[in-house]
Amino acid sequence: MDAILMSLMTALNEKLLINVYQRDTDDFYTGYVQLLGKQSVLLATYNDAGLADGAVLIAFPAIEQVEFAGDDLVDMSFRMRVAAEHHFIGLTPQKPLAFDPRQNLLHQLALHAQTSGEVILVILADDDSYLEGQVTAVADDRLTLSVFNKFNYTDVRYLQVDFSDVLVVECEGLELHLETELLKQRNQLKHVRTEITQNDGQLEALFNEAEQSGQLLAAMPRNAGDQFYVGAVKAVNAVNAETVVLRLKDMAGQFGGYVALRLTSIQSVITASDYLQTVKAYSDWMTAHHLEKQPVLNADREFDRSEDLFRSLINEAAAFERVVRVRVQNENAHLMGIPENPDQTGFEISVPSEDEPVAVTFDEVQEIAFGHIYAYLQEARAHQTR
Repeated sequence: MDAILMSLMTALNEKLLINVYQRDTDDFYTGYVQLLGKQSVLLATYNDAGLADGAVLIAFPAIEQVEFAGDDLVDMSFRMRVAAEHHFIGLTPQKPLAFDPRQNLLHQLALHAQTSGEVILVILADDDSYLEGQVTAVADDRLTLSVFNKFNYTDVRYLQVDFSDVLVVECEGLELHLETELLKQRNQLKHVRTEITQNDGQLEALFNEAEQSGQLLAAMPRNAGDQFYVGAVKAVNAVNAETVVLRLKDMAGQFGGYVALRLTSIQSVITASDYLQTVKAYSDWMTAHHLEKQPVLNADREFDRSEDLFRSLINEAAAFERVVRVRVQNENAHLMGIPENPDQTGFEISVPSEDEPVAVTFDEVQEIAFGHIYAYLQEARAHQTR
């Protein structure tokens, strides 16, 4: 613990960008030490797009390691520079939290959240769930949280949380801000029954109808664990008998690029749910505040439904040296890189983690994601190193 404290103190004094890794999980936070208290540290954090994204309070017992250098931090510094140079959009960063480091930081953060009404995210010891909600009361050793479940509006709870059980508290980030805005209409939020259409060979008709209405959907790929895509079939000519292209929304309701899915690779499609309502509300707020997409992305693409979309997308990416993310049959892992040497049967893809390009046939491709901000950043990094 002494080594961790010394590392955090060095990062604070020298204003160093660091990664803070948590115990018993692969999760970590990237940012600058804002305040160093007696039981915890407050980081000003950055998201994977290189944008400032709120803050996080981490209790010392939750910290496994503090990292000052490495490939990930080099890459994050690059992303932050690109985000600044290309004027990526996001919330205007708030002023640093003016807490007294000699007093309990968690208690001060709880009082701040209660006063502001901002949603916070809390991670507790011995609990795998992440609790999001608003602080309604604060005592010397605990807080009361009005929990909000963006996946299920009927889940209404008030929980007393002992400070001694708190490992992490996230605050003031984009998604939490959107949730705060949504909760201003909490009394008007109406639960809807989740409507799921299983893939029985009729998805082409469903997607064609969705293309006309602009309806937001969630597509659940087969054998992909908990992964799913939220988006709309809003691109022109984005459906044929074999493939659909979804114009995606990320978790903050921003444009998240596109994904081309083989219809046979889709397990089911959700056409109504509370989470779809949540993303729609986030998307509407982002659009109203002119934050709907990053300026370097194209959210208005068209496609030719008569073409083999997979082959067309790969040929285009190879020609313009664009990054795509490919999932192949019977594999959960994705290949993300620039396609090379496409022919009638397949292509190779250069993946940064592999020494040699990986050979892929078109028949085994189940989905291709492209046109999102992380692809743009990887392309920028690849071009820089040439």
